[in-house]
Amino acid sequence: MNNYEILKNLPSDILAPRQFLRYCFGFNKLTLEEILDEEISFGYSVRCVNLLSKILGIQKKTVRGWGDNPNFEGMPQHARKTCSYAQIALSPEVLKKIASLDYTAPRLTAMQFMEETLLKGLSPCERLKLVSSTNFRGQYLTLLSETLTISKRTIYEWGRDIELPLMPKYHQHTLAYALAAYGKKEQTSIAA
Repeated sequence: MNNYEILKNLPSDILAPRQFLRYCFGFNKLTLEEILDEEISFGYSVRCVNLLSKILGIQKKTVRGWGDNPNFEGMPQHARKTCSYAQIALSPEVLKKIASLDYTAPRLTAMQFMEETLLKGLSPCERLKLVSSTNFRGQYLTLLSETLTISKRTIYEWGRDIELPLMPKYHQHTLAYALAAYGKKEQTSIAA
């Protein structure tokens, strides 16, 4: 796989929380008036907080701290990016099930992400050649940086070895949804 093939198939736009929630609850097919009725209905706020908490793998208290529902103006960029990936990776039916069931957000370590995106399908000899290349670390960090929409400097703070042991869990969720979104987009392009 070309090192940046995954980036071509992932959304470059960052989704607004309100748009994501409308998609999750199937409101995107309703008229604007019906959408507004749903959004002001009793319990909608709690459903939004619960769903975002489950999908992002974070505490409800954190989600509530992002501001008024359903806009969540204070939602960090990484969480918005995760929502963008989750919208592609998960069908509306799956999202509705997640809202009503126990759900644990998927996680992927940086090493697992690298294995799936940069090393999958390579022979042991090709893997060794790629990993020992002088510009491999830079390519790897660029891929992570662009997938997570964070700076390389932040990634450096997670550790000097390639496994990045100090990577926060919420970024591991983003990597898992990014890989799932990429796989779904790739399947769609093969079928077409």
